[in-house]
Amino acid sequence: MMNIKFAGMMRKYNRPYVLVRKAKGHHDERGDWQSEEPDRVTLQGHIQPVSIKMQQAEGGRYDEEDRTLYATYSHHTGDLIEYMGKQYTVDTAEQRDYSDINNYMLKKVIIHDPV
Repeated sequence: MMNIKFAGMMRKYNRPYVLVRKAKGHHDERGDWQSEEPDRVTLQGHIQPVSIKMQQAEGGRYDEEDRTLYATYSHHTGDLIEYMGKQYTVDTAEQRDYSDINNYMLKKVIIHDPV
């Protein structure tokens, strides 16, 4: 299969974002749980709002607060991303065999979201 190289062309549009990896912890000598700070990795990618057509095509699954990420880094579903002071989770991780750029749908994290 032909592999198309888009990374060079996208480089000028990339902006920094942060991948927040879940904090690990350990038990100290007394047996008390000690949590650690989460790992924060700065990456480069292109983040755009979700288009109106995509919002309608998915039947309201996405709204104007959600984003689309184009990046060379391989994310997994559930990864936590911070961009411009807001947190997002990777909702769908689409790995492309034909391109060096991957496409991800990001859902905005809402702190007071009802269960």
